[in-house]
Amino acid sequence: MTKTTRNTASAAEESSNKHYAAIWGEERWASLYRALAYPTRYAALVNRYAPYSDFNALSEGGNPGQPTENGRPEIPGDGLQQLKFPVTHPEGDHAKNSVLCYSRPVKGADEDGLGETAPHPLTDFSQPRPAPSHLAHLLTHWNLDAASTLVADLLDVRPCDSVLDLCAAPGGKSIALAQKLWPDLYADRPTTPGARTGRLVCNEADGKRQKRLAENMKAYLPSQLFKQGDLVVTKIDATQSGSALNGLLAGSGYDRVLLDAPCSSERHIIHASLKAKQPGNTPPEMANWRAGSSKRLAKAQVELLMTALRAAKVGGQVTYATCSIEPTENDGVVEKMLALVEKERKKGATWNAQLGFGVDDVLAGQLEEWAERTKYGWIVLPDHPGGGRWGPLFFAVVKKVVAR
Repeated sequence: MTKTTRNTASAAEESSNKHYAAIWGEERWASLYRALAYPTRYAALVNRYAPYSDFNALSEGGNPGQPTENGRPEIPGDGLQQLKFPVTHPEGDHAKNSVLCYSRPVKGADEDGLGETAPHPLTDFSQPRPAPSHLAHLLTHWNLDAASTLVADLLDVRPCDSVLDLCAAPGGKSIALAQKLWPDLYADRPTTPGARTGRLVCNEADGKRQKRLAENMKAYLPSQLFKQGDLVVTKIDATQSGSALNGLLAGSGYDRVLLDAPCSSERHIIHASLKAKQPGNTPPEMANWRAGSSKRLAKAQVELLMTALRAAKVGGQVTYATCSIEPTENDGVVEKMLALVEKERKKGATWNAQLGFGVDDVLAGQLEEWAERTKYGWIVLPDHPGGGRWGPLFFAVVKKVVAR
């Protein structure tokens, strides 16, 4: 590494710290930076289309228990805990059809050995494996940040819904959404006869990521969903107008749309920087960091969010999410979206956008156990007082309503 390159990286890192300290305040940024530098903590999203006993056999050191008569597992023990997500509608089969996600206790700060070492992910669960007792050998679970499962669960998908995951790769959230859509196909639940309803479209613009997304969907989800056209994987750039996008938007619209938009992903940059410092290298992620990059990203994010809203039917719900801590890409995008929707409404649009999960919502208390409020949404941060170390993940819920 040349002296010039080293100086460039050092200047970029100093500029980055000043930038985020100005946003979050010196004291909070010190806390947040250290939490972001900790190893990423992963939980296990159980694949309910594979036998639960196969996941149980792989949960090293834990004993989640065998399924009960209705297909729901018993309360886990031996250090394994089932994560409880906010309940969007307590009536009906919500609990029975909810996603199952497990975590292990957080290690203390001294055990992390942070210092100048590279932060390795806290993968407390074994890698997913084909379920040995399942005929199709679907994979047992997906390791992910629990904040991702939270956002997917909060989309409030029900079995009859039509759902679009607009930027779906690598597919963890799509797998969670699928499990909300088709509970009749759970491996540990008797199949209910009758016509299947519900549809899931998983889209990814990047060719390589879209290919990997399709492979993941087939590795986790029942094959009949693909054969019957209930689940499709598409490759469409949702920021570019044209026949492909028109095809995605055609029809009566989606009940639920999830947009986990490409973003700055500061935690990835911090981890890459710490990893590179050990052998004396310079990570391109940090060397190329610029404060203005968020503005360019935000432009595409606004376009994606407007596409998501156009794709939703009136009465439907859109969840916008990023793994950024940059307000320009979070509340800033939502604010620009609201302004654009207002312009369209004045021009005669028959629909409007309304923010959900407001201050009077019954979910607020439950959400505060996971996240903190922002101007237009919520953000899960790894220094949250709850101690989960999840995130970062910003999300805002937008309901498409009739214009008045």
